[in-house]
Amino acid sequence: TTSLPPSPPVPPAPAPTPLELGGTITEGVRTLSGGFKITATPPNGFPIPQLGESVWRNTSYENKMRWPQKGGPKAWVRVFKGQYEENAQEIVAKLRSTITRLIHDEYLTQNLVVSTPVADHKLRERCPPPWHFLISGLSEACILALTTLTVCSSSEITCFFVPYEQPLPAYICTLENFSFPDSDASNTSIADVVQRTLLGAPEISQFLHNHLRAPDASAALLSFHSIRVSSLIVTEPPGHRKTVWNIYCDSPPNLTLEDFFEWSALIRRLRFHSEDYGVGTARVETRQYVCVNCKSLDHPSGLCPFSRIYGWFGP
Repeated sequence: TTSLPPSPPVPPAPAPTPLELGGTITEGVRTLSGGFKITATPPNGFPIPQLGESVWRNTSYENKMRWPQKGGPKAWVRVFKGQYEENAQEIVAKLRSTITRLIHDEYLTQNLVVSTPVADHKLRERCPPPWHFLISGLSEACILALTTLTVCSSSEITCFFVPYEQPLPAYICTLENFSFPDSDASNTSIADVVQRTLLGAPEISQFLHNHLRAPDASAALLSFHSIRVSSLIVTEPPGHRKTVWNIYCDSPPNLTLEDFFEWSALIRRLRFHSEDYGVGTARVETRQYVCVNCKSLDHPSGLCPFSRIYGWFGP
């Protein structure tokens, strides 16, 4: 008898993917297909919070040992105005509900886990960490959908989604004490001052040479040439208005997060000399801005850009 040729293997069924955010947008609010209302993504996207610490900061030893061993894709989520709470039952319930309603598919979220962080020790800070919860039990597509959305503001809760491998911030420091007028031309001039200062500080380039993940002779120049400056008008007691300047590196060097923070700390020690407008110095320690709302370092809480987004739910 003649045997039949083996049947070709049956290709696996395509993995289900989360539904695209559709629905309608009215007055800055997007209504999803299930009736869930969230703040619509602004035309230029949501602002990117410039975190100044690791999502792991002050998490317990047990968290640090066990969470990386969780299989499958993972991501982080924190709430607006988040702070550490020993009993996070209500927050976890709201986060689970929000993620489930965003993905809007019971099959895709049946294994969803939102893990609660435990503090390593008590910190005396205004909003002490840890305040990042770990998301697991979802597909790669679902995790990507959440981290691409980045922000979800609803009447129930407002939260930020962060990739498990925390990205480097662009923010370097905030300079003050210049007498430049507040203008785009001044921002350009200050960027030139910063670039010249960095080029003239061998310890900054040497740190990159010693700590880059992969050798790159052009890394320092690429980073220095991507320096961008944005001015910010702040009010300080007793009602004095002044301009400060945020310094960003739009092409940050290929460093680990820990090394990037150390590199930024080296830059903050420098003095930035201009020809006609004095010497700029970085705000450090207690003078460093930390927004209690979004946790960003580039503005005080009263100037948080999220609260001014059209259709923002808050709190």
